[in-house]
Amino acid sequence: MSMTPSILQPLFQQWREEGLSFCVTSENYNRSDLLGKSDSTSAGGGGIFSYPFAHLIESSGYWQESNHYNEEPPTFLTKDLIERIALHLMKHIKPKVIYLQVTTKCNYLCPMCPFHGSGYEGKYFKDNPSLKPQNMPLDEAKRYVDKIVDYGASVVAMSPEAEFFVYPYWEEISRYIKSKGLRISATTNGSLVNEEAIAKLKDIGFDELIFSIDSVNQETYAKVRSPKEKDYQTAISAPILAAKAGIRTQVHFVQQKPNLGEKEEVFSYYKNANIHSITFGIELHTEADREQTLMPIERKQYIHGLCGAYNNLVILIDGNLVSCCGFANRYKYIKSKLDAFSLREHSIAEVLSYQHSLLANKDKDVMGLCCNCDLYQIAFEAQKEISVQKNYVIIKKAISEYHLRIPKELESIPDNLLSWMYQNNIITRMKQDKIL
Repeated sequence: MSMTPSILQPLFQQWREEGLSFCVTSENYNRSDLLGKSDSTSAGGGGIFSYPFAHLIESSGYWQESNHYNEEPPTFLTKDLIERIALHLMKHIKPKVIYLQVTTKCNYLCPMCPFHGSGYEGKYFKDNPSLKPQNMPLDEAKRYVDKIVDYGASVVAMSPEAEFFVYPYWEEISRYIKSKGLRISATTNGSLVNEEAIAKLKDIGFDELIFSIDSVNQETYAKVRSPKEKDYQTAISAPILAAKAGIRTQVHFVQQKPNLGEKEEVFSYYKNANIHSITFGIELHTEADREQTLMPIERKQYIHGLCGAYNNLVILIDGNLVSCCGFANRYKYIKSKLDAFSLREHSIAEVLSYQHSLLANKDKDVMGLCCNCDLYQIAFEAQKEISVQKNYVIIKKAISEYHLRIPKELESIPDNLLSWMYQNNIITRMKQDKIL
């Protein structure tokens, strides 16, 4: 019998001290009869899920923990036990990446964007005036970087829900972040990332750029991104320039009605330029269901602590830190609670401890938000298809797709063996152990 994951042992000991009757095993700890086949994409259905921080409880072999339980181990765990395991894991997680919102401005009006999109009429900023389009003073941004260093994160990701390169001090804050020994990443539409900007980014030592490119066809690009020819020309060239400059480069394509059928064209265009990774997703909210981004939705079942959206840490431009992207998207429902323990006056660790206590104690406002948030998602053991093609590994899931450049050290390995290595997370472990 394998050893119980060490992180769970104190929790099970606490249950014994409470006199709780339970039997948790490596076969039932992630199964719930509240989640049927329609909820799970795993081969057997039956409510098999993954905890948001499943890597904390990885183990090989069978393990079992019980108390006052003399029957065969149950097939499923109760909702209460699952929630207690999830919340226990949550307080032990320490994210490596923290998002820093130094600007809430953008030079695009993409129709699908719920923040700046023309179809949303600025509703998000009307609902949340403290986040209205503005730039964070440089000195303030530096103070938050210092807090990120004190917390021990290793990556700063700039600037969610906006365009980083409209920030007038993007070069100064980037250099400051690098001077602190941190890695820096940014998601961008690419329209401002010209040759001059690339030269500065290379000099800074910028680590990663993620480009949102939804078409390489100018007519389509005008519909989904910007009608300006200069924006189009600069944006589609930017990933190629970044890759040539030695910056880790990703292109992300979001499928929408105007660009249906263009995914392969985009993928081929950038594979020819040896882009590090190309990813695919679908528009979450179309015109038919856009109201779901504006109003609470009805949910039949909610299991607290299982949401995969939690622990995406974002320092908002008004000085509050949110520990979930749902808190940012539904900010008006939670702002008063966050104001009571703001990052302006506290450390990141203190703010996270406070927010975790709200979750663990099932605070009324938090539960009202979480139970009705359209971002609520349980991470199921989803089937995935892995293949290798022309120096890229392709990972396909139900509504997403990843094309990842194979490390040069592994290019000579036969495709079938490479597929097996990716399927069994061998490459991930090699990177974690710094073999690659």
